[in-house]
Amino acid sequence: MSKKITFIPARPEYAGVFDPPVPIKTMLPEWYKRQNKYTRGEKHYGAVGLPNHTIKACMPVFDILTSGYAITLSADVNFTLKEDGSLGTTWSTNAIKMIESHPVDQYNELSIDKSFYPIGFKFLNPWVVKTPPGYSCLFMTPVYNDELPFSILPAIVDTDHHPVSVNFPFFIKKDFEGIIPMGTPIAQVIPFKRDDWVSEVKKESDSNLLALWRKAEGKMGNNYKTFFRQQRKWQ
Repeated sequence: MSKKITFIPARPEYAGVFDPPVPIKTMLPEWYKRQNKYTRGEKHYGAVGLPNHTIKACMPVFDILTSGYAITLSADVNFTLKEDGSLGTTWSTNAIKMIESHPVDQYNELSIDKSFYPIGFKFLNPWVVKTPPGYSCLFMTPVYNDELPFSILPAIVDTDHHPVSVNFPFFIKKDFEGIIPMGTPIAQVIPFKRDDWVSEVKKESDSNLLALWRKAEGKMGNNYKTFFRQQRKWQ
């Protein structure tokens, strides 16, 4: 039976105003859409009988790209470089405050990629995320989407208990100035069941698992997809 994740307006006046979160499979990055499934644009087999697949045929990549939901930007946000080298922000709506900043001393020990401004901002999210008991959510920048001019700080929130919206601290790229348009995916939300774990290290490999892989090798390509991958549904 499918579990249900619920998105609730953080304030009554937000109801019906902002686009709701959607399955992120509907917002694949443009480079992935352009990518051909085969090198040089057509299928052929190499010396060991394997097809010339590209990253487009990699199911683990596809599964992380399509897992969870996208929270999108509620309105256009404009970033302007000021004369003193700081960034100014404005947005196109009075319905919600879109951006806040973080004092540097809140993250002064964090190593920030030098391609980003060392100034912390925060997207304010108009949605409260609720999950069933025992389920949390991973919030992160939409994966494999380097076309986005920002990177949010990934975090896990116990959304079965957390009663208010989760906001998204982020850094913006130094080469970016201009508008991030309304509807841009700003966070990928992946719900998961909380469990306690222990680790174990074995001295030898599992012969049954090795036998399963040897069987899978009998197929020319799509071994993982055919024999091991489990189907997922995000609606």
